[in-house]
Amino acid sequence: MKKTIVILLLLFVTNIQVCFAYWVWTPGTQKWVNPLYKTFDTPQEQFDWAKRYFDAGDYRKAIYEFKKILRKFPKTEYAPEAKYFMGLCEEKRGRHYHAFKIYQEVIDIYPLNDRLESIVEQQYLIGEVYFKRRKYELAEEIFQKSLLNSPYSKVADVAQYKIGLCSFRLRRFNEARDEFDKISENYSFSPYLDDAGYYSALCSFKISSLIKDYDEEILDRAHGDLNNFLARAPTSEYVAKAESLKNKLVNKKAEKLFKTARFYEKLRKTYAALKYYEELVYSYEKTTWALQAKPKLERLRAQR
Repeated sequence: MKKTIVILLLLFVTNIQVCFAYWVWTPGTQKWVNPLYKTFDTPQEQFDWAKRYFDAGDYRKAIYEFKKILRKFPKTEYAPEAKYFMGLCEEKRGRHYHAFKIYQEVIDIYPLNDRLESIVEQQYLIGEVYFKRRKYELAEEIFQKSLLNSPYSKVADVAQYKIGLCSFRLRRFNEARDEFDKISENYSFSPYLDDAGYYSALCSFKISSLIKDYDEEILDRAHGDLNNFLARAPTSEYVAKAESLKNKLVNKKAEKLFKTARFYEKLRKTYAALKYYEELVYSYEKTTWALQAKPKLERLRAQR
């Protein structure tokens, strides 16, 4: 009998503790409230309650509690803060794009909030997540938004650079070149300046490579961009690659001159053939095409 009474007492005490665990005393109202079903009467109390779930790692529950602030206290200083923390919760849950959209809502709905710089940086980091996953269209969208939100933030120049890389990886070389050029236009002290210069020139090279017919203007643009990069960044890690690309362009122009000279030679237009061979030999002397042109040039001169 005594044993039964002890067990009943223990159950009674345990149930009391469980029941009271759902009730919290609110100093502002001098009342006990059950926060599972009710919103606190002050935004700070509600925020502190939601933050407890966030700190404990229960992000789903934290979002539920932060939402109560948006519903009951939308015009208080706690509203943008609650929404910001909702974005953090979504990131913790691995729902990065949801987090990005929530962060953007903070800026759109509460443009004067104090979290602008933090949000822009968080958005950039989300863009990096998708960039590393090679989801370049999503990454580009997020980088662009973070840049638009704050064009001169701490991450603005790298966001601009990554926009260019996204376009480059998507093989939109004209767009990519324009994006890379914005680095020198808007962020002249950026550590990404040299890298952007190389990729801009590389885009010009890619554009020239995609043109089926010989286009001297496009080739000259690519050649000029590579020369400008080499002149501006002589110590860049990309110098060797730029030199290689430049040599390919020079070789391509030399090949065109050689074929043109051969064309006129077959038509017995000796004067025109001589002019093209001469330009090839004197202007592109280090190419294999110039070596082939030398004996032809000497033979034509001897025939005159």
